[in-house]
Amino acid sequence: MTADPPTLMPLPFDDDEAVALAAALRTAATGVSGIEETAVRALAKLERALPARQRDQISVLQHSTVSLPFDGAPQVDLAALTTLAAACRDHEIVTFAYESRDGIPSTRRVEPHTLIAAHSRWYLAAYDLDRDTWRTFRVDRLTDPAPTGRRVPPRRLPAPDASAYLTASLAAAPARYSALATVPTDAETVRTRTGAFPSRVRVLDDHMCTIDLSADDPLHIATRILALKTLGRGATLHGAPELAQHIDEFAHCLADAARALAQSNDAHEAER
Repeated sequence: MTADPPTLMPLPFDDDEAVALAAALRTAATGVSGIEETAVRALAKLERALPARQRDQISVLQHSTVSLPFDGAPQVDLAALTTLAAACRDHEIVTFAYESRDGIPSTRRVEPHTLIAAHSRWYLAAYDLDRDTWRTFRVDRLTDPAPTGRRVPPRRLPAPDASAYLTASLAAAPARYSALATVPTDAETVRTRTGAFPSRVRVLDDHMCTIDLSADDPLHIATRILALKTLGRGATLHGAPELAQHIDEFAHCLADAARALAQSNDAHEAER
């Protein structure tokens, strides 16, 4: 005789909560390796425990949407993420191997505070015990996180919250290429149109501001320059001389693309 499958008690979610949870599970795999099948199993269990009306709403969501990871976004290990999350919860010191932005390896011993998902990456805000300072670590650059069994009282972040700390940390990070633009536009418009960190935009007056465009990737600076150009002409740029060659190469690529489009259009018109 085959036993009946266990009956799941309906979960006390309203319609919006149920759909929001399903959407979160559907996109959970982005940026985390090895979580795809786990998220699918969790979503299947959730559906079985929901009323028919909510199951129908989730089914519509599933069949009408797809999720694509951000191209080039680094993947983090699920086991590492879980270990760090538990250490943040338990205020437990962990050790791990870390590779800096310059590829320099080191061993770290930290008090984890918060995991933060931002800009298609995972970050760990933690207090570095050997360097006696707060640090931000890219989770995709660390390996073999190991709990030490030593729990400590939680430290207070040097910021209102983890998001503010990460924003300030990323904005203050040294960059390979320095660039500063003076823009004849108000600061709020510049922040909105470029997506720059607030701390990188400095007000000069009601109609003028500066924006720090410094970055490791010249392409990142070039795209920000183009965003500024959409605000109108008149912006001036100062920066590292070696940046000029990269910007010139990007300009040639855009010019070649424009010529190719023009030639394609001319050929199309000739065929008509």
